[in-house]
Amino acid sequence: MPEADCLSNKATDRAFRGLKGFPPDFLHRLACQHSGRSITLPLLFVLAFLAVLLPQRATGQQGDRVALFIGNSSYPDSSTPLTTILRDTRTLADEVRRVDFQIEVKENVGKNELKRAIDAFMTKIKSGTEALFYFGGFAIQADHRSYFIPVDAQIWSEADVRRDGISFDDLLAEARRRGAKVTILIVDASRRNPYEQRFRDAPAGLAPLVTTDGTLALFSAAPGTVAPDRDGAMPNSVLVTELIKELRVPNQSAETAFNRTSTGVSRASNNEVTPWVTSSLPEEFYFRPRQPSIRSTQAPAPAPVPTPTPARAPTPTPAPDPVPPPVPAPGPTQGGPPLRPPVAKTETDSDPQPGPRPRAPAQFTPGQVFRDCSNCPEMVVLAGGAFTMGANIDYATPSHNVTISRPFAIGRYEVTFAEWDACLNEKGCKSRPGDRGWGRNRNPVINVSWLDAKEFAAWLSQKTGQKYRLPTEAEWEYAARANTRTTYWWGADVGTRRANCQDCGTGQPQRTQSVGSFQPNGFGLYDTSGNVAEWVEDCWNPSFQGAPADGSAWLSGQCQLRVLRGGAFDSAATYVGAASRFRYDYDVPYSANGFRLVRELP
Repeated sequence: MPEADCLSNKATDRAFRGLKGFPPDFLHRLACQHSGRSITLPLLFVLAFLAVLLPQRATGQQGDRVALFIGNSSYPDSSTPLTTILRDTRTLADEVRRVDFQIEVKENVGKNELKRAIDAFMTKIKSGTEALFYFGGFAIQADHRSYFIPVDAQIWSEADVRRDGISFDDLLAEARRRGAKVTILIVDASRRNPYEQRFRDAPAGLAPLVTTDGTLALFSAAPGTVAPDRDGAMPNSVLVTELIKELRVPNQSAETAFNRTSTGVSRASNNEVTPWVTSSLPEEFYFRPRQPSIRSTQAPAPAPVPTPTPARAPTPTPAPDPVPPPVPAPGPTQGGPPLRPPVAKTETDSDPQPGPRPRAPAQFTPGQVFRDCSNCPEMVVLAGGAFTMGANIDYATPSHNVTISRPFAIGRYEVTFAEWDACLNEKGCKSRPGDRGWGRNRNPVINVSWLDAKEFAAWLSQKTGQKYRLPTEAEWEYAARANTRTTYWWGADVGTRRANCQDCGTGQPQRTQSVGSFQPNGFGLYDTSGNVAEWVEDCWNPSFQGAPADGSAWLSGQCQLRVLRGGAFDSAATYVGAASRFRYDYDVPYSANGFRLVRELP
């Protein structure tokens, strides 16, 4: 039947379109096929039944998924075009269109057109919108921020990058301000470009992304690295080919899809390049709605009757590998809990990397110690809980109640130079911090910025397939307090030889000490007071007025400054308590600053 005749049969079309759960184009074709015929009740019944089984979007509304695709391949200042970018842009846009995104595609756009396209895209974002932005082309970092480069950019210096480029961070912040529930960023722009050669001796790659809450990003290469140029013989790049494979997998979260894409690209390139994934999603996001499992209604077959066998002695079960039990949590007594007598150090106490340690178990229980790889940090499992955060000291007021609802694992020790050097050797980290002649190996890594710590977490996440990140400020204080309410986890007074600080009575030179040199707190964590001040995720705010009460990171405030907790070897005892907090420029390393990580649990 001609399309015009089909469209004119409105009654039939309306009858089919009234069924929920079917793609509109499918219903329209069905309406065309049955135009002029009677619609039988059995047919409607079957369609209605199938509609119930088809996955529905959680919101059930059109227009709550929007996407902007930018493909820039022809830069006048580049001697050769980027051969696969336009094909990649169109192919990936078609794939994303299939999962109910409203798509806008722009190709080879200059600065003004790029800004107009982004402005129009932002007007579509409302509270609860799921937004996706793809950029293929050239991008450059300047002052630790990355910028998309339009095709008509005139760049001869870092100042020109800031003038003509579009900031990744500004785009994400604006989407967040407009109420985006989820912002997905896909960037295929970590490559050598003709502009950077004009003011740098070597390509710097892109900067680590300072993600806002609700962001998931995939970059074609890790921060500070560039992907090698390809000849474009294949229809699409390896990145887009692998990504499309993963997007078609049912019941797979977007974060898993991105991580598997990264693994696939690394494998396909013989580890020459490994895409970078970073996430701050508060909950799992799915490109394709999750398919509900339909359980069989058939009665299970009866269990076979066991045949009697002669009795015999039971086979002894081998004992599991011993796991050090957590130190019992001290009670919040006014004068501090009674201290345990000194305990002779075990191999584990004296060396945080003594050899094989328990690998991550299938099920986690509080107090378990594990590591995900031989050179990964040891992690301790903590249960969630409620506590009073803050104290009546500078920058830590007002005290407020915080509830951390989910268990998590946190570093048993501060990240060491040995662990950092493993990242450096595997090209996951680019900074080579100095140790001031104090030694590396088991000493906590120092001279690292907040950005450096994020880079280490990204490498570890990529290496293990698990999600490592900096702790939130609330998670850090909850872990450091270990169910106590006194100034220090061991009591109200600093005492002697409890921690490494300026006047902690250690009898040692004023410098870092090997991790694990002092007793652990009630959760089995070492050096939560002193040694090195530890970066956390949060932006700096001068008080806790308006701070989150759910344990999440506070990502508004003075975000050029990030929070450090716990004090350091050069801090007075007053500043190594559980509530003590400091600020420092996020992109500046310092000899008293280090970090420990959180590993999220299933």
